[in-house]
Amino acid sequence: MQQHIHDQAATQPPNLPSALPPLGMSPFGSPSAPPVYRFKFHGNASEYFGIWIVNIILTIITLSLYSPWAKVRRLRYFYQNTEFAQRRFDFTGIPKKILVGRLIAIGVWLGASSLGYWSPRLAPYGVVILYLAMPWLLRATMRFTARNSKLGNSRFYFSGTTRRVYGQFVLAILITIVTLGLFAPVTIWLYKRYCFDHLYAGQLQFKLDNDWFHYMSAVYVPLGIAIVMFVVLIFFGIGASFSGMNEDVITMMVLIYFAFIVIVGPLILARIYIATWNHIKVGNSRFKTECNQWRYSWILATNWVARMLSFGLLTPWAAIRLHRYQVESLCLYLEDDPDQMLNMVQKDHNAIAEEISDIFDLDISL
Repeated sequence: MQQHIHDQAATQPPNLPSALPPLGMSPFGSPSAPPVYRFKFHGNASEYFGIWIVNIILTIITLSLYSPWAKVRRLRYFYQNTEFAQRRFDFTGIPKKILVGRLIAIGVWLGASSLGYWSPRLAPYGVVILYLAMPWLLRATMRFTARNSKLGNSRFYFSGTTRRVYGQFVLAILITIVTLGLFAPVTIWLYKRYCFDHLYAGQLQFKLDNDWFHYMSAVYVPLGIAIVMFVVLIFFGIGASFSGMNEDVITMMVLIYFAFIVIVGPLILARIYIATWNHIKVGNSRFKTECNQWRYSWILATNWVARMLSFGLLTPWAAIRLHRYQVESLCLYLEDDPDQMLNMVQKDHNAIAEEISDIFDLDISL
């Protein structure tokens, strides 16, 4: 949602309790189940196309200097068309801060890359500098995005510290090296946990309530299917070479193989998305996605094909299509008292006043 939230100006503070049924009562009047509230998306491809094409043209004309303004326009469109409990999200980021953040990131990259030009012996140190800078840049971006994301009048906040992100970074490297890469999917879990366990809506904290096994399964089940398919195709390919099977059949098998490869990546992304959003809590309430892994992977795969065949012109349609499916498959099972939940969401995090003055609260994403 790693991919953000926003201020729909209102003359009165949000009256969330009035939009919710009594505690313990579902929207259909059943007292046995918690109330369920769905997310909605109101955007459309034709409307977004106008924003997208102007962003592309201005970014090219200005040699990418307009890209921060393009990003803010894009995020605001998606946020402001996403609704929950009769409230719209909003993104309040300032393009100039994004530009400064990107200039810092480019400066770090240029500085590290230039070491190799001075002396080949210094090139490895440049790579090390880039890797060491990544966690800090990532944390700065997450904090900037959270602070500039709002739901109604309620602001989000990210409390992750630099020390914590470097701890997770080192742990991810050690796990990958010690297990020879077999447990690399655990790094996805570490990243997701860092992102959500330090995210707040006001003073209401999010939490990722699953373990690393969910991400191992999300990655290795599709890979296992791919390996089996690969073995089968190799077996039949070898058999065809001995039986004199014509080239058309061999070509068809190769095309099927590559088509399957296109599906495996999207399927992994779909399973990661489901494994994450089916195990996120905010306060005592829990999120649930009705996303189907096959439908999700089909959308990703066909979006890629559509963009390729249209030379990128169907990118807005693809973005709207995916975002709508993600948003409208998501709901929240409300376990908290609505009044208490509203109070928690309405109050800014205790440390937000101090954090706003932090000069490194920038968007570094490129």
